[in-house]
Amino acid sequence: MVARKIYWTILVLSIIVGVYFYGIAPDKYNSDFLVLFALVPFLMFAGAVHGLITHLLKPSVKGKGESLFYPLIMGIVFVLLFFIHVFVILPLVCPD
Repeated sequence: MVARKIYWTILVLSIIVGVYFYGIAPDKYNSDFLVLFALVPFLMFAGAVHGLITHLLKPSVKGKGESLFYPLIMGIVFVLLFFIHVFVILPLVCPD
């Protein structure tokens, strides 16, 4: 229960940080800083999503085939988040 609250808090904080730095006040910061700092809300968001999915999935003890389910979901989620980061967020920060 406590872990879910922590993950939700991290998720909300990552969204707030992302909206502030890349939506409200991007003109106040250097574009080099924004490009490097973009990893912080991305990693916070990705970690929170992974943590929440981890607590939603029940561990399987039936066999090796089902134990591949969790890493596949985590890999797919991380790839989707990475593509959103690279092809949506970074072009907004660096339109050049």
